[in-house]
Amino acid sequence: MASFNRVILMGNLTRDPDIRAVGVNGMKVARLGIALNERRRDRNGQILETPVFVDVDAWDKLAELCGQFLSKGRSILVEGRLQMDTWEKDGVRHQKLKVRASTIKFLPQGDRLNGGVQQRDPQSAAIPFPAEAEADDIPF
Repeated sequence: MASFNRVILMGNLTRDPDIRAVGVNGMKVARLGIALNERRRDRNGQILETPVFVDVDAWDKLAELCGQFLSKGRSILVEGRLQMDTWEKDGVRHQKLKVRASTIKFLPQGDRLNGGVQQRDPQSAAIPFPAEAEADDIPF
């Protein structure tokens, strides 16, 4: 059976990135929470907006850059794939569906510059995963 696992979301960070070192080699992971609005019409034609909260994990160099440049309230566009996390606590098995980011684009904030850094091109904030470029090569 063929399958396709790709997610594109745009929303605002609900908290500052939580950066941790995991595993024996100390690889970095940034745990992000984003909020987006789901819009739909009710039976009377009124538009209803319901907030949707999504957890996102960014790894390695992408995690470090998220920790350096992102903060609560920041608008981002995330591309990635769905991933099921499972764990056991007190004998109870838990599961949580989240997004593993492959690219995060830092979006403009009204009159505010992106993290105090001006961009020439909105695409220049795209950070691919795995990041093959060094931090000095990133154009923002």
